[in-house]
Amino acid sequence: MKKDKESEWLTEHPDEEAKYRGEYIAVASEKIVAHGYDFIAVIEEAKKYSPDPLITKVPKWEVMAV
Repeated sequence: MKKDKESEWLTEHPDEEAKYRGEYIAVASEKIVAHGYDFIAVIEEAKKYSPDPLITKVPKWEVMAV
C-alpha cells in the first residue's frame, strides 16, 4: 500500500519531519513535497506531485517515550 510506504519513509527520517514542527506536511515519492500551516494549500500543492499524498501534521513539540 502506497501510504504505508510513505509512512514508513517518514518514520525512518525524523530529522526531515522535525524541520516542519507545527506545520502540515505532504509526503509523496519518499520525500516531503509540500508543507505549511494552511491545510488546504498543502493539499493543493501536494496534488501536483501525487493524486494521493500522505498528509499529516507535525507536532509542535517532540514527544519522548519514557
